[in-house]
Amino acid sequence: MSEDDRRRTMNLTKKSDQRVISIKDFSSCSYCSVRRLCLPVSVDKEEINIIDELISDRPMMKKGDYLFHAGDKFQSLFAIKSGAVKTYGSTRDGREQITGFHFAGELIGLDAIGNSMHNCNAVALEKTVVCTLPYQNIEDITPQMPTIQREITRLMSREIRHDEEMLMAMGSMRAEQRVACFLFSLYRRLLLRSKEQFTFRLPMTREEIGNYLGLSLETVSRRMSSLHEDEIIDVENRMITLRDIDALQALCR
Repeated sequence: MSEDDRRRTMNLTKKSDQRVISIKDFSSCSYCSVRRLCLPVSVDKEEINIIDELISDRPMMKKGDYLFHAGDKFQSLFAIKSGAVKTYGSTRDGREQITGFHFAGELIGLDAIGNSMHNCNAVALEKTVVCTLPYQNIEDITPQMPTIQREITRLMSREIRHDEEMLMAMGSMRAEQRVACFLFSLYRRLLLRSKEQFTFRLPMTREEIGNYLGLSLETVSRRMSSLHEDEIIDVENRMITLRDIDALQALCR
């Protein structure tokens, strides 16, 4: 091998090493774009490093991959780093009943803490990356980092509040109001993750939205068309653009 070839090989090796280090570093909580949603605001750099050590895995899931099934033993909480997950159970006659949609920055598995068993199934709606947090590890560091336990309580409270809002919407609102409330709720949740985002892609199908809201596929499609005709939203396949957020919010009341 000539001297020039040797130098080129060494340069490629260095670049390759730098790439590997970079990828590893940027997978950590320190560089995560949604860390402020699932970590206490007050944590310092040393505490973030401790939390990084808690994470046992960061699996990449394909659409249709399961995170857990109903009846599985509860062992870990899962923080969504990117992508989207739906949770669902089964009715008495075996039909799927969607219980929620979960996005980047949200924690899944909180409902299993009480009885140490998952009550629903969780499946990826698209390519998704999650951070696996073994609950035993969380309990072990709680005495040194009480902010972690407070953060879990805060996230549980946020989940309960969201569930209550959607239950009220489904129990007393007309079909158009349910769809409007669902879209406005998505907008608010996305707003927590980034700047105002008036255009977003729905990771779920209209049939799944209908299942969640207690509406038929046809009704969801008609109500979205109605919102489009009223110039409240624009719809193009799964892309939604909010044109009049105030009007959308007014329908939720």
